[in-house]
Amino acid sequence: MKCGLERKAMKKIMIAAALALLVPTSVDAAKPVLLEKHGYVVAEPRVGHQYYIKQTGTDLTWNTTRGASDIVIALIDSSADRSHKELYNVPRVVNSMKGPYSVDYHGTHTAGIMSGRHNKFGMAGLAPNVRYHFYNVFYGKNSEYTDSWTVAKAVDTAVAKGANVINMSLGGQDYDRVLADSIRRARAKGVVIVASSGNDGKKKTSFPANMKEVIAVGAIDANRRVAAFSNMDSQVKIVAPGVNVLSLGVKNSFVYMDGTSMAAPMVSSGIALVKSVNPFLTPADIDALLQKMPRASGKTYTELNTKRLIDATPRPVALSAPSTLKSRYVKEAKLTVMKKSNLKTTYTLYQGTRKVKTLSAGKSMFTMYAGGDWLPSGKYRLNATVTDGKHKRSVNRSFTYVNAVKPLVTVRAADAGTFELTTSRKGVVTVLDANKKVVYEALHVPGKFPVRGDTGSAYTVLLKPTDVTEKVVTVKYVPQPVQVETDTSAEST
Repeated sequence: MKCGLERKAMKKIMIAAALALLVPTSVDAAKPVLLEKHGYVVAEPRVGHQYYIKQTGTDLTWNTTRGASDIVIALIDSSADRSHKELYNVPRVVNSMKGPYSVDYHGTHTAGIMSGRHNKFGMAGLAPNVRYHFYNVFYGKNSEYTDSWTVAKAVDTAVAKGANVINMSLGGQDYDRVLADSIRRARAKGVVIVASSGNDGKKKTSFPANMKEVIAVGAIDANRRVAAFSNMDSQVKIVAPGVNVLSLGVKNSFVYMDGTSMAAPMVSSGIALVKSVNPFLTPADIDALLQKMPRASGKTYTELNTKRLIDATPRPVALSAPSTLKSRYVKEAKLTVMKKSNLKTTYTLYQGTRKVKTLSAGKSMFTMYAGGDWLPSGKYRLNATVTDGKHKRSVNRSFTYVNAVKPLVTVRAADAGTFELTTSRKGVVTVLDANKKVVYEALHVPGKFPVRGDTGSAYTVLLKPTDVTEKVVTVKYVPQPVQVETDTSAEST
């Protein structure tokens, strides 16, 4: 049986042979060439064992984003092994809420699912380029337990340190007001909270995942069947792979683990990638986005598909423009900004790296006029940036501008002592008399302006454009001959 590489090579040969039969064979004939997709390539040696990457559609999002550095996921868990080669260079802050920071399999495994570096060493994290804050909340090495007040302290600290998403692969059967209040405060400040539903195989979601302010995550297997251990009820709005999940172990190891604890960080990673595209989405916006995702008939939950989430994510700013513009009054460029009262938008025109002018984001038209002149032909770039003071997102569109306004100067006598000069482009206007003596010289923008002088004499008027790509234009002023009126009437006799 042929291996995958051999089949790919044979396919290329067959396509090339088919093309050869369809095109002329002469030396000068135009021939189509074989093209391939160019996409992000993951070269981690264990990625083939991470079935959940393709099952969640995350591999298809990595051409769009692998995470933005201004997005922070707070992992409230046991201690991740920060010396693991897959975590060593992860941008992270380590915090210990309870006792010493002792490395643990559970925290290391959940951390690896999200943050494992794409470094050709082991496995691929789902959101490798965001920043991470790791919080140890368990009592000691390999401890199974913590308490809700310690977790509440971690939630409050994570919010204060700028977390956008909080992942809690933990839970219990009893409700606690202190932790619940911390979670509500976090959501009110724009933080998305994700928690595992629990591993008791019950039709009851664990606390705090059962709170309406939390995205509860259940577990499925590689065949998309709900795992027997996964707690499932109407509070579970989304499921993700949680069976036979490969991720990191302590001391540079790689291990498989089962649990809703593994499913939750996959959802947190997907939401972090969504927030990387649009950081201005609120928790309510994220909830609405998840609600729009397709679900199987009769199911109250959807299955994580990060590609669909990214495709459905509204872009905070969008900009379109044709590749070539010929009008001085530009109506073809379209700017769209999401409607959020806290967003400030800047809209700018550049020529190369030079800022040409600031445009109005609220107007649909702008002119190619700046610095007192119609802009010269050439390459330009539009930039639109939105910010809420914490996050910033930008979009650029380049175009070629063809300026149809050529340098032109006209002159006419306004009266016996005044000329009226008109220029179409900015430049230095020079007036020479018949002896080539400069009688007037000044820089002018396009428009009409008066010049004092004897309109009964001849002059040469020059316009030297500030646009160095244009040539000097010259016009001659010749006074009109004086018309002498004669009386042709005859005196009668």
